[in-house]
Amino acid sequence: MGFKEIGRRIQQAREEKGLTQSDLALALGLTQAALSNYELGKRRLYLHQIEKISQILGRDLEYFIGTSEPEPSGAIPRGTPDRDRILGRIRELPDEDLRDLTAYLDFLAWRKHHG
Repeated sequence: MGFKEIGRRIQQAREEKGLTQSDLALALGLTQAALSNYELGKRRLYLHQIEKISQILGRDLEYFIGTSEPEPSGAIPRGTPDRDRILGRIRELPDEDLRDLTAYLDFLAWRKHHG
């Protein structure tokens, strides 16, 4: 995984945590400009730096350096009985119900950002 992807994941996790670049930079002992360069993939990050970022942002190290697409915060982890049960039920829904479910999920996302 390249520095740009790691930086994108840092930015995503930081924003989901509700932190500004300045907030995270202060917690890391960096300048805001240095953190910006990390997020843009313009500067090399070392493992110890990524470990500290993962601790501050409350994410597993795998989220930042793993090869799979990261799951949003609050997502049900892959392979858990709840996730498998939910996905199984979704697969059984008729098209009309899938449209209703999609509309409801869109509403929940809208409410989260506007509520």
